[in-house]
Amino acid sequence: MVKVDLITGFLGSGKTTFIKKYAQYLIDQGYRIGIIENDFGAVNVDMMLLQDLESENCELEMVAGACDKDCHQRRFKTKLISMGMRDFDRVLVEPSGIFDVEEFFDVLHEEPLTNWYEIGNVFAIVDASLEKNLSKEASYLLASQIVSAGKIILSKVDTTSKGRIEETIQQMNDALALF
Repeated sequence: MVKVDLITGFLGSGKTTFIKKYAQYLIDQGYRIGIIENDFGAVNVDMMLLQDLESENCELEMVAGACDKDCHQRRFKTKLISMGMRDFDRVLVEPSGIFDVEEFFDVLHEEPLTNWYEIGNVFAIVDASLEKNLSKEASYLLASQIVSAGKIILSKVDTTSKGRIEETIQQMNDALALF
């Protein structure tokens, strides 16, 4: 079974930076990996930032957005089916910055994906200086991402005050309490 790792987080939180380091770590361990970038923009900047990882041990794929949820799920599922036939050890999935984690779990629990894949790691990357006044929808997405994560990683702590980091942690707890 191929393990699928999900890396979530809001736009600008540091998902791509994390993936770049995590993917290189896996490649150095001898894993053959695929990376799926989900993006809703006209230009996928993240794919460009990850291009230097491409090799015989790492392939990059993109699922373009700009359609409804059902269409996006079909595109994601089709991409996973295609990748399931290419002998990867691990697949890393970076969704867009606006992503409900339930979509990921729903798709992975459908046939024929259950024949190839199992859930690996789920990381939530949270900017240590998270925007203070999140909308109700953004708070829901934050809660969805962190409640499903096996590991929450605070990014940009080196440029954020201890007090602001504590406020961000409280924000996460508050978002979880709402839902």
